[in-house]
Amino acid sequence: MKGTMASFLKKWLRNKYVIGGIVIIIALIIFVVHKSGGTSALVSAAVTRGNVIEQVSVTGQVLPVSKADLSFEKGGVVTNIYVKVGDKVSKGDTIASLDNATDEANLASAQATLDDMTRALRPQELNADQSQVNAASVALANAQQDALNAARTGYTDALGAVANYSDTFFTNAQSPNPTINVHTDSQDTQTAINFERVVVSDALTNWKNSLDAATSTDAASGLLTSSQDYLNTIKNFMSDLSTIVNALSPSNSSISQAQINADVANMNSALNGLNQAIASLSGAETELQSASSSYQEANNNFILENAGDSEESIAAQMAKVDAAQAELDQDTILSPIDGIVTVVAPDVGDYVSPGDVSFSIIGSSLEIDAYVAEADIAKVAIGNLASTTLDAYGSDIDFPSQVAAIDPAETVLEGVPTYKVTLDFIKNDSRILSGMTANLEILTHEQDNVLTIPYRAIIDNDGAFTVRVMNPDGTTYKTVPVVAGLKGSDGTIEIISGLSLGQKVVTYIQGQ
Repeated sequence: MKGTMASFLKKWLRNKYVIGGIVIIIALIIFVVHKSGGTSALVSAAVTRGNVIEQVSVTGQVLPVSKADLSFEKGGVVTNIYVKVGDKVSKGDTIASLDNATDEANLASAQATLDDMTRALRPQELNADQSQVNAASVALANAQQDALNAARTGYTDALGAVANYSDTFFTNAQSPNPTINVHTDSQDTQTAINFERVVVSDALTNWKNSLDAATSTDAASGLLTSSQDYLNTIKNFMSDLSTIVNALSPSNSSISQAQINADVANMNSALNGLNQAIASLSGAETELQSASSSYQEANNNFILENAGDSEESIAAQMAKVDAAQAELDQDTILSPIDGIVTVVAPDVGDYVSPGDVSFSIIGSSLEIDAYVAEADIAKVAIGNLASTTLDAYGSDIDFPSQVAAIDPAETVLEGVPTYKVTLDFIKNDSRILSGMTANLEILTHEQDNVLTIPYRAIIDNDGAFTVRVMNPDGTTYKTVPVVAGLKGSDGTIEIISGLSLGQKVVTYIQGQ
């Protein structure tokens, strides 16, 4: 039976018509399958206008801007606690203190010794030293008066030199626009000397005002300094004018040689008078400095001798007083910041050891610390705004914040490099508490009113972007290059050029 069936099949398959029929049936099956399930369908999206927003999402923690853990610098029994948890304190407020009776006694003893060492002189000693101080004071007052007189004399000499000698060479000499009326070698020289004459007028006016304001000898030192400056200004002007006068000749001016010689002599006389005034001021300054030094020395000696002990001994005792005061200060804790008390560990009567944290204060201002992954940190910049929600209040309440600082060094968390970003809250809100978890959407970039398409429509060919634009028939497309801009966090991307509003781009091809 088996042999008969095999023989039949062998004979049947040799028939060419049978074989042809089988081939046709297979071809039809392939065609039907391809026709029904292999057709490609295009999925598209329109080019629209809108905003493209780039955000970095990260989770952070609310922390105080400042925090202080406080401890006593030495051990002792707590006698006073001035705060409780939740109290607001200001910088410098007293937090707590130890038993300080012994330290107060030590300070009082050291201060008493210092007071004894700095007792006053006996009457006869005091009178002798006081006489030296009085004599030095009289000498200083005389030197100050001499200085005032020298300044006034210098002003008079300078005013006379300008009015009697220099002003004969100017038209409208004392006006805001004086003009030299003799020959100069250049326009620049003429302009410069005219300007100097204006400066001289200002100097004389200011000098006169300073002299009028000096109602006491205490102003002598400052007046001497300013008088020397004014006098040097006037002397420089007279020297420059003398150079011009010395360059005059009958050939370059309408002035006779005899008159020129007389003018040169007058200028030299004026300069000599100014030099004498400068020397007089310098001498008065030297005398004043000497008298001031002598008075200071006499007064210092009087103070030192009146102290009753050597300067070194007094300094040593003062150091002991400072040390006793420092020891007493260690019995008290002061708040180093404005803030809120969060920890009060001891009770009154407890013994505390030095260095043990007994109190904690957090600053009133809060911030957010978040750690941004290496891939996103380049997008974040100081000043970026962030939408901030807190787990405690849900996602419907926003507490806006702003990036205030970015750590330049990485922080490795679970083997991944991250960078700490600190954000400040835009507004203070009593609902925000230290330790809360913050969910941040940091707005890093935004492009408003631009052409956008879904990012999945972009084809990236090694940095060259193209998109497939639907043809009018709705079943075919053409590939066009585009220039893309900002990539949004919502899956859209900005199109700078290459597309028009309303065009449709292929986002997906079914069957491929």
